[in-house]
Amino acid sequence: MVQTKCGFDSGPQVAGADLLLLNGPTLLVNIGFDPDYKDPQTTPKPPAAGVSKLPALVDTGATECCIDNLLAATLKLPIVDRRLVAGSAGSHLANVYLAQVHIVTLNYTIYGAFAGVDLAAGGQAHSALIGRTFLRNFTMTYEGRTGTVIISNGRVEDWRGVPKV
Repeated sequence: MVQTKCGFDSGPQVAGADLLLLNGPTLLVNIGFDPDYKDPQTTPKPPAAGVSKLPALVDTGATECCIDNLLAATLKLPIVDRRLVAGSAGSHLANVYLAQVHIVTLNYTIYGAFAGVDLAAGGQAHSALIGRTFLRNFTMTYEGRTGTVIISNGRVEDWRGVPKV
């Protein structure tokens, strides 16, 4: 089973639960567009990264994964479409970029079209949103009281140790 932590540990001056509340579950990701990367099933190595170790918010409220517009422009990601997206500020037209987002700790690449969102312009610390299209392939255990969040490709067990179906 492959798993990674995307929550926060408590430190001497701050509780992990408080950090999780302030930041949300966060993964470090590599983002870019590698035209030679085709499919993780047939391409054993990850795509070449345009930029590495960027914070990405695991966002259960987002249907799809999104990339920050300023980052996409900096990386010169190809714009392949414009479409209507909705968020807390209502709906608007957004650029859609072709890219790969690689989560090193899970050895997992999300590739394809990503809507551009204004994270940096809105004062957000994250460079991408990792939505439910990603989460449908994983199990996420969220411990709000401790700040621990684990994402794994394994099955969740109930309190008796019996795998849930």
